[in-house]
Amino acid sequence: MGIELDHFLVIVEPGAPEANRLTDIGLVEGTSNDHPGQGTANRRFFFSNWGLELAYIRDAEEALNGKASGLRIAERAADHNASPFGLIVHRTSDDARDPFPGWHYYPEYFSEDKYFLVGVNSDVLEEPLCICMPIMAAARPVQPPQAESFERVTEIIIGVPVDQPSDVLQTFAECDGVSLRIGEPHCMEIVFKDAEQGRSKNLKPDLPLIIRW
Repeated sequence: MGIELDHFLVIVEPGAPEANRLTDIGLVEGTSNDHPGQGTANRRFFFSNWGLELAYIRDAEEALNGKASGLRIAERAADHNASPFGLIVHRTSDDARDPFPGWHYYPEYFSEDKYFLVGVNSDVLEEPLCICMPIMAAARPVQPPQAESFERVTEIIIGVPVDQPSDVLQTFAECDGVSLRIGEPHCMEIVFKDAEQGRSKNLKPDLPLIIRW
């Protein structure tokens, strides 16, 4: 298929106070990012395979009218019927062809030749954002380790209240560890290490997440 999951996001309130619900159950927060020109910032959690990004609106005008307005993050943040989720993948080869139909977003914080490939379903607000990262040469900064219980994510399960998912979303659902529940309300289950301890925490209504470990 040429892509695999890199990280996943949840759109949250400004400043992402919801991150504290995750630290309360033992997750260790990593470094955060600001997104110049995009109007967003985040708080992040890193695992041995993927990462979780809590993204929020930092500048509403920039988010609505900047070059990243096609992501519709501002609209998603304001609409309870919109999906608050995003799936971000990376390429597994140097194939120059786009792995799915989409449009190119050239953020200010990339070099001029780098872009995000954003799925053409970005205007379908009921579906998660589907984004492919460019191949990047720079290594990621070292992040603090998670406790053993939360070291690795083995599955994410996303509720999507549509009758028929778009072709782009179906392509993303073919990535290892990603499952969809079609026709169900917006919710994401994050499963750590196959939920071997048999424990879970429902973070709604603060976060549309169920954590299982």
